[in-house]
Amino acid sequence: MTKVKIATTADVSTDKVLKTSAGDRSILVAKVGDKYCSVANKCPHLGLPMAKGKLENGTITCPFHGSKFEMCTGKNVEWVESIAGISLPGVAKKIVSMGKTPSDVASFSVTQEGDDLFVDI
Repeated sequence: MTKVKIATTADVSTDKVLKTSAGDRSILVAKVGDKYCSVANKCPHLGLPMAKGKLENGTITCPFHGSKFEMCTGKNVEWVESIAGISLPGVAKKIVSMGKTPSDVASFSVTQEGDDLFVDI
């Protein structure tokens, strides 16, 4: 694994995600409580970017289909709940999920050295 600097503490806030990169990967970083967390900027549903997703209570929501993931673990907590923010009824959720089963998003452990933040890739 390679340790890659992704941001400084001044770059990251608690109310939104920061889109950055680690090597050739696009990742998101946020401060959740007093911890820095990072996940891939790629929803496992259709591979769409989540950088414009809403960060709320340590969870990021995919802006395209409403899937929600914990920022610190990547764990999926809701799967295909909406289309562009419009809630879907049960049958429509199954159709829009396209047969894909709920999946976690890749997460990365963030380490802090002084004011610099790093992930291992």
